[in-house]
Amino acid sequence: MNGEGNSDPSTPKNPSPWLIVWAGLSICLPVLLLYIYSCSSQTIQIAGFELKQILGNQDIDAMLAELDEPELPSTINNTSTTNPQTNTESNVLAMGDDSTPSFINQANKKPFSLPAYELPVFADTTKHRILLIGDSESGGLRYPLNDYCLSNGHKLVLSLEWYSATTFNFGRSDTIQKIIAKYKPTYIFLVFGLNELYARDLKARKIAANQLAKKLRGIPYAWIGPANWDEDHGINKVFQSSADSATYFLTKKLTLTRAGDGRHPDVQGYRVWMDSIAGWLQTSARYKMAMKPPRKRGRPFRAPIITINAAKYRGY
Repeated sequence: MNGEGNSDPSTPKNPSPWLIVWAGLSICLPVLLLYIYSCSSQTIQIAGFELKQILGNQDIDAMLAELDEPELPSTINNTSTTNPQTNTESNVLAMGDDSTPSFINQANKKPFSLPAYELPVFADTTKHRILLIGDSESGGLRYPLNDYCLSNGHKLVLSLEWYSATTFNFGRSDTIQKIIAKYKPTYIFLVFGLNELYARDLKARKIAANQLAKKLRGIPYAWIGPANWDEDHGINKVFQSSADSATYFLTKKLTLTRAGDGRHPDVQGYRVWMDSIAGWLQTSARYKMAMKPPRKRGRPFRAPIITINAAKYRGY
């Protein structure tokens, strides 16, 4: 039997209230300091070490201005009468698989430069050869785009759907140049950014976006921003700053109905999206084109389709 002055060692002891307070402060105080610092642009020095934010929202515009290049005059030849070559490719090059056509899958073998070719004279009423390039959102947008092309006399020469692709895939690889060289479009639609809404390494993505913009010079294009399901951390600003003036369509302002995954638009959402793009192309875009609403929707899709998975082919 234990004496009255001895405690039972098997009885749990209550922690000291001061210990609980100290543990709470040791957790909450650093978090509070980090939060306060995140709202400040100041640099902090502790014991000879310098703490500096990698990139805060207040620095995005300054970073973009620093990395932006002066816009070069358009190199479109407005006096040429050369007709683009006729596309004779089969309807589906790669549908639903991860295969990559041989003319693309050579990025790591040798540098590729885009052969020069002349564009035909074009105006708002020109019947274009349209190339659609993008991530998984482009795969849904191609069907209402197809309706618009058929109703306005344009030809959709290819839909390249690069699953999970980002600015790095499109900017760093030479895949885009190879596609352009083979299909000779007179107008390009770029649709991507879905996988980059939460990206914070904006400086690296800005460099890649500038690289992509260089690949497009001399060809009319529409750079379509992602259909945000959530607020991005600056990727739309990055894309818009790299694109030529009045060539970027800011999709994030639209309210689109969503598919079951909550990320992609549904069928109706894609149609509303394309209707908005078409109105912009006829009124405000730098490179205007005829895009009157189609009288019939859901028409058969007969353009070639290439599907690539960025997890298996990143392009660089």
